[in-house]
Amino acid sequence: MIISIILYLFFNIWPIIYSIYVAFTDANNNNIVVSPRLIELLKERENITSTLESRREEIIMFLKKIDETSTDLINLLRDYLSYIDSSSPQNISITKINDMINRIGSKALDLSTMVTMPGYYLNYYPEIENNASDAVSRINTFRSEVSTYLLFAVSIDQEKLSRIREISHKYLDPAIKDLINMLSSLKTLETDYSAFIKGVVKNIDEEIDKLTLHFIGLENFRKLFTEAPFPYAIYKTILFVITSVPLKMIFGVTVAFLFSSPLVVGRKVFRGLLIIPWALPILLTVTTWRTLYDPSSGPFALFFAKLFDRPFSIYNNEWDAFIVYNIVEMWLAYPFIMTVTMGAISSIPRELIEASYIDGAGVLTRFIRISLPLTIRPIAFAAIMTTGASLQAFMIPLLINGGGPAAMIYFPDTKPALGNTNDFILLYAYRQAYYYYNYGLSAAAYLVAVMILLIYALLWYYYFYKRGGGS
Repeated sequence: MIISIILYLFFNIWPIIYSIYVAFTDANNNNIVVSPRLIELLKERENITSTLESRREEIIMFLKKIDETSTDLINLLRDYLSYIDSSSPQNISITKINDMINRIGSKALDLSTMVTMPGYYLNYYPEIENNASDAVSRINTFRSEVSTYLLFAVSIDQEKLSRIREISHKYLDPAIKDLINMLSSLKTLETDYSAFIKGVVKNIDEEIDKLTLHFIGLENFRKLFTEAPFPYAIYKTILFVITSVPLKMIFGVTVAFLFSSPLVVGRKVFRGLLIIPWALPILLTVTTWRTLYDPSSGPFALFFAKLFDRPFSIYNNEWDAFIVYNIVEMWLAYPFIMTVTMGAISSIPRELIEASYIDGAGVLTRFIRISLPLTIRPIAFAAIMTTGASLQAFMIPLLINGGGPAAMIYFPDTKPALGNTNDFILLYAYRQAYYYYNYGLSAAAYLVAVMILLIYALLWYYYFYKRGGGS
């Protein structure tokens, strides 16, 4: 027995606690559960980190070597630019230009080879690899154009010299800037090896972060109440309670009293038929009602279109759909209300009824003075129960039209946003979880719904039991 109790509590309390926890996290489709990919990434990160730590001295020396090579290349480029800028057609040497270009090309090749060398993880640093690649590409383009321009040249006149200067500065000035930017990044890594490790595992850390559940406090609740769709869903839910409960109570109680009368022939048969909506699967019932209100061919939709003298559409008109929700809710709920009320009516002492007949009381008098006072508590209980059901309305709007139509939603003191105009609280939460995979936001919405139901339950307990003197 103790084991059974423990298991019962675990399987009932644990999901509630976990749901509350999820409401305060950024849970989504990637991080709601620990994925095998996350475990792989953590192992990969650990392996890379340990490898880099063990090769610290080797990698730092390699970075310094790249630093020296880059510095030498910058000096070569500056020397070359200084030479062609200070030379004239009379003293410039084609041989010296070609020699300097070859030295620049050789050093650029060394730099490119070093930066792309496998095993040193510089491919994880776009600011190093990309700057080096851009610089080398510009240098190679410069070499190709100048070499082509000087091909078979015996001397250089002023026009050729100007053209060489133009080509050289066009490509080498930005190349020098690329190399300086690369050196700046290299200096940081040389002096702060932990920054080098962080850079290497940066992409892995970002992917791990996406797959990890984070505690975000009240952020989900802030988002719920600062954007219009959720407050509007609360408003629509409360409005649905206000409209649907009286409708189904009036219909259910009326049917109960009507078919409790001995004047109705075959009332037992009718009672059996009247509880059929209660027995049918809700999916079948609501789907049937949706067909009846189909804007193109549904007979009830055509009837309301003639009644309102306009097209009646559960898919395009927010309030047309809301009317249908109320009708379907009444149809689904009245058997319960009717059954509770009939049970209360059957418990009325026959002596009181017979005495009222003897006293000449009419039907209305008997209802007001005898039947209603003696059945009011069961009817009130049914009203309380069906109000709770309306607060949790979900299947009707989902199956009728998905809570639509979709539109830009506005609500006082909130940010307008696109949403479904007939989303109730639970449907909004369901949509966040199973359409958008925002499990944290969905859990927060469900938690708000639970709080509303808790307040409702406390009010019910206070007014129905404490003030009413019930037991």
